[in-house]
Amino acid sequence: MANVRELLGRLNQQTIRYDVGRGGIAELTNQDIAAALAFVEPGLGRELLEACWWPDGAALRRKQLRDQVLALVQPELRRQCRALEEARIDVGIAKACIGWGGAATAEQARELERATARLERAAAECWPRTTLESLPTLAQAVIREIAHPNLCSDCEGRGHRVAGELVVACIACSGHGITPMSDRKRAAAIGRDESTYRQTWRGVYQWLLVRMRDAESQAAAQLAAALSRAA
Repeated sequence: MANVRELLGRLNQQTIRYDVGRGGIAELTNQDIAAALAFVEPGLGRELLEACWWPDGAALRRKQLRDQVLALVQPELRRQCRALEEARIDVGIAKACIGWGGAATAEQARELERATARLERAAAECWPRTTLESLPTLAQAVIREIAHPNLCSDCEGRGHRVAGELVVACIACSGHGITPMSDRKRAAAIGRDESTYRQTWRGVYQWLLVRMRDAESQAAAQLAAALSRAA
């Protein structure tokens, strides 16, 4: 069977038909593909699968994609806010303990130092304050990277190589078949310079990429399973 992502692309508007096999005998028709898509679990993965490979269909479902991406990031943003606030409270408690008894003891000084370090780590791990307003740009850049990955030149995107009589994982891409896009390209994709991207936006982008790519892969696997039953 062809790559299910390529099959899904047949649903885009086109003038040439690709749904007829040799001798005019239908193999998988566009109707089969559309029907199989119904067996993909609704959610972020399905929305991404359509956004990457069936943009004509995804154009009708922009609200659903938006809602799914927001649902993905909201828990993480809330977690970061809670961690930062709790770290601030810990620093305040440590300072209050010192002020309560006059001169700080060695243990109180160490606790304040530890609490301050936790606060600094929590602040460093927080995403930029403008993350939500930048989310449409970030999400579209991630979707483009998923749809147009950098295929590994060593294994040509297969994730493995033939060594004699053995099939081994490609060392260059660690068996993934793709190599990461450069920071420079990612920065350009979200309209930032490379330095700002590295300092401010890299963590957000990579967090989104990992989770959105995983969701899309799971949806593609579900589509492949549904198509195999229809074949």
